[in-house]
Amino acid sequence: MGKMTAVGHARVAGLRRALGLVLIGGLCAAAVTFYREGPELPRSAPAAESGAPAATKTVLPAENPTASASPITPPRPPARPTAPKESKLPKGPGTTEPGILLIASPLRDGSFDIAEIVRFADATSSIQLGPPKLALAGNRFAKSKPLASQVQISAEDQPVIVPGGRVNHRIDLALTEPAKQFELRYHLGGITIRSIPSRAGRALTAISPLVTGVSKNFPVVMMVSGSTVLNIQCPGLTTVSKQACSVGQPPQLRVKGRLRWSSAVIVVQFDLPRQQ
Repeated sequence: MGKMTAVGHARVAGLRRALGLVLIGGLCAAAVTFYREGPELPRSAPAAESGAPAATKTVLPAENPTASASPITPPRPPARPTAPKESKLPKGPGTTEPGILLIASPLRDGSFDIAEIVRFADATSSIQLGPPKLALAGNRFAKSKPLASQVQISAEDQPVIVPGGRVNHRIDLALTEPAKQFELRYHLGGITIRSIPSRAGRALTAISPLVTGVSKNFPVVMMVSGSTVLNIQCPGLTTVSKQACSVGQPPQLRVKGRLRWSSAVIVVQFDLPRQQ
């Protein structure tokens, strides 16, 4: 009886061990199946060897494909300066009726920039030019050698070619089409002398129209502008009291009234700028 009990206990113990092995084997199989077929779990980054937490990579905007770049607004071009409107020319000879309107401005070197507006009563097929009439300006200009350079001429809408752009003697220019309205722009040099006796820097310049070949009574209006201009004299007038002929205030002076072309010569008194 005791022997049979011992044998029974041995069998029960063996059965328990067998069941335990089967249970362990089933759990292992289930674990393998879960690892292979289950959803992938996030893996943590390996820690640094020093034991500090792993560095996290910062994604820059350029590396982020979903980030939308802000639109770049191109810079606006600078605004163009508005050109000042040219002052209206006065009505009268050269503009609205036959005659010449001459406007002169002194330059830093003592020469003058001149605009000459000419209007004829009838259209002409040629225009004659010549240097200033210095004989009327007096003996003090006897050694002067006037030269009109960079001469530009417009006859109505057509340009007129001046040989070399220079006028130092009388020339006659033919036009491709007759015209009665002309505009001349030129640089007049070789006509400035020192005013002696006078204060240092004081100078005189003789100016007359470049257009010739007109009647002696052809009306001429003359104006001089510039901050250094002081006075205008008209030596071609026979009455001495009328030779001091300027009206207005600097920097805008003009000859009083109209001159006849035969006596249309002015002597401008001005100060030469100091060279820096």
